[in-house]
Amino acid sequence: MKIFYRMLLKEALPVMLLALMFFVLILEMVDLFANLWRYLNQDVPVNVILTIQLYYLPKCISYSAPISLLFSVSFTLGNLYANNELIALLGAGVSLRRAVVPLLVLGFMTGAGMLVFEDRVVINTYATKIKFVKEVLGQKENANNTNVTIRGLSEGVLYSAEYYNDQNQTLSNLTVLLCDSQGTFTQRIDAKWAEYKQQGWLLHDCRVFNYEKDKIVETRESELQPPLLLDEPDTFRRKEKNLDELTLKEAGMYIKELQRAGRDSRIARTDYFKRIAFIFTPFIVSLISVAVGSRFKKNILLMSLLLSLSISVIFYVFQMVTGILANTGLMPPFTGAFMPVIVFFIIGITMMKFIRT
Repeated sequence: MKIFYRMLLKEALPVMLLALMFFVLILEMVDLFANLWRYLNQDVPVNVILTIQLYYLPKCISYSAPISLLFSVSFTLGNLYANNELIALLGAGVSLRRAVVPLLVLGFMTGAGMLVFEDRVVINTYATKIKFVKEVLGQKENANNTNVTIRGLSEGVLYSAEYYNDQNQTLSNLTVLLCDSQGTFTQRIDAKWAEYKQQGWLLHDCRVFNYEKDKIVETRESELQPPLLLDEPDTFRRKEKNLDELTLKEAGMYIKELQRAGRDSRIARTDYFKRIAFIFTPFIVSLISVAVGSRFKKNILLMSLLLSLSISVIFYVFQMVTGILANTGLMPPFTGAFMPVIVFFIIGITMMKFIRT
């Protein structure tokens, strides 16, 4: 069986690489023509456009890997069946479930490898590509924020500001509430504006309210720098980040920031769990491809291509639907991310029961 396993991988891997190049080329062309009119309007040089597309290449590989693997498995098994090699293998008493073990292992290893590749390569290059595109098209990122309300890093600190200016790192019409460990109000500070210093936030034109002996005492301060106000300006910035530009660790920290600020984190959590669920996608498409691809005997190239595209479209559409349901709160983010994987895994296992033996 070791000889057959080596032969099977030698048949499948070159096909997978060729399919990967084909699907990557399609994605590159789609992205290029979608933005070409913008590049022409800004007179972007050809070498800059090519650099942008080069930065997009790892992301295209990430998108294309599962589809390429699906095509490779179905095409390889279809060829074996058309050349009667599969029939000879089954006639020798070897179960097809046992014969395709290397392809399933290849699927799982591809998923694990792509997760590492995504975190270490794709994230950085894709973020660079997005930044590069914004620069050449003259698009500026606005990090200013309005109506900011967050919980501070120090226990019992709550900020509420009307406006945050990222350029000057200032807060306007700031209200700070301080509570003790039991959550009881101890102090309120109203400031016209505040600026960030190395030692923390310096508040200007302040009204301080202290709760003393069952009554509220008001005092005024021209400047005040409470020791607990140590949160960095980045905490108050507009948090419209794209998780495709963040590593898993950075995405986890970003989700915690959203939750600490009391903002909706459903979309971010759904995308976070989707990335983790991606590790199982190549294995599942391999499972389904093994169950279906071994039945092709004619028009193998065409049927394998149609199969890979059809299953990919169905999977990604289903994933998009469950993602929307998770984003709108109709199902938990974890369920929305992993449901397509679980459903297609059950379909693959069911189909494997009816495979040739």
